[in-house]
Amino acid sequence: MCVAVGVSCSGCHYYKEYRVLTSKADIQDEQAELMKAYRLCLGKYEQDPPRAKEVCGPYTPMLRDAEVRQQHTR
Repeated sequence: MCVAVGVSCSGCHYYKEYRVLTSKADIQDEQAELMKAYRLCLGKYEQDPPRAKEVCGPYTPMLRDAEVRQQHTR
């Protein structure tokens, strides 16, 4: 009986580690997608900086939020 409890607890540790790793990977994927979209947006409005700031501005807080979430999972 004690052995079964020990095995199940060690499995919990690996599951927790797996969840942390997948969370980090998801956040990194999200950051990569946001950065790609942000760069495309900036490229699209390259000739009109005020318009680029207006249209592409919402990406900045989203990228910052993803960065903060990544730091919390470390």
